[in-house]
Amino acid sequence: MINNKFKGSLKPMMKTSEMVSHLKHKNIKFEKMSEDDALRYLKYNNNYYNVTAYRHNFVKYPSPAGKYEGLYQDLDFAYLKDMAIIDYRVRLLLFKMVIDIEHYLKIRILNIIEEIDEEDGYKIVNSYLKYDYNNSKISKNVNDSIRRKVTNNNYKDIFIQYDFDGNRKIENIPVWEFLEIITFGELIRFYDFFIHEYNLKKEYQYVQILKDIVKLRNAVAHNTSILSQLAERDDIHPVTCNIMEYLKDCNIGKTTRKNKLNNSRIRQITCTLYMFNKVVTSNGIKENICKEINKLFFYRIVLHKDYYNNNELLKSVYLYFKNIIEKNYKNIKK
Repeated sequence: MINNKFKGSLKPMMKTSEMVSHLKHKNIKFEKMSEDDALRYLKYNNNYYNVTAYRHNFVKYPSPAGKYEGLYQDLDFAYLKDMAIIDYRVRLLLFKMVIDIEHYLKIRILNIIEEIDEEDGYKIVNSYLKYDYNNSKISKNVNDSIRRKVTNNNYKDIFIQYDFDGNRKIENIPVWEFLEIITFGELIRFYDFFIHEYNLKKEYQYVQILKDIVKLRNAVAHNTSILSQLAERDDIHPVTCNIMEYLKDCNIGKTTRKNKLNNSRIRQITCTLYMFNKVVTSNGIKENICKEINKLFFYRIVLHKDYYNNNELLKSVYLYFKNIIEKNYKNIKK
């Protein structure tokens, strides 16, 4: 039951037919796609909230605009539909890349541990779980997360080997099994702890980049749109020297680097493109991803490029990623 004092401020639920009228009032046109086709699309293929989220990438008439005040300047419903499809394809591709980054980061960690004489694969995990257990700032995140998995059938083959008491501290899990029962976010926190514990300075550069990738992973895993807020800015977010040098090497100018990396989604995608080639060691996987990127970027994304002739934001974002892809994903180095 909705509290009456809030009821007046809530937006009423619109029927599909009302949605089209509402969009027309905002000067969103139905010339490239008919109203009937748009109705069918909203009813059977996507929802109003998801599709209209991409309107934020299009400009309104500059104020003061008289009768056009608050209305979109050049926006057809077909443009929103096209962006929704592109976003979906991009999310699928990025999810594959993030999963590969996670897998090969685990391999990287195990290979580094193997080279540390005083490390047996248990010591570092016990140290981290103790740190996690005693650190009031992170509220025993990993310990609690592992306890919740003890009764999960997906992990029974791991936990059956150990004497687990849900009320005591968890210890003596070997690192090769620990890495398989923690989330991606937990993996990055463990990696951060591990490289500082052993003063692995060459690895420090990747932590902030991986934290950005975790945010992207969470978005794509929950099917959240990632291309709907490309004009938003996040000026306070730190950007690593590695990423700046990476973009410089792609012939992307200083001003463009700063402007694009100030958008959280653009920065997260950039970090994913950078990190994929840093940690993934399988040429077969790299070649497959390279083919998918090129097919998506140079064919599907530009299928209706005429829709965006007047959209400086989207054209600049495309050019930015075009430079990255042509430099790093046209030919995979063996």
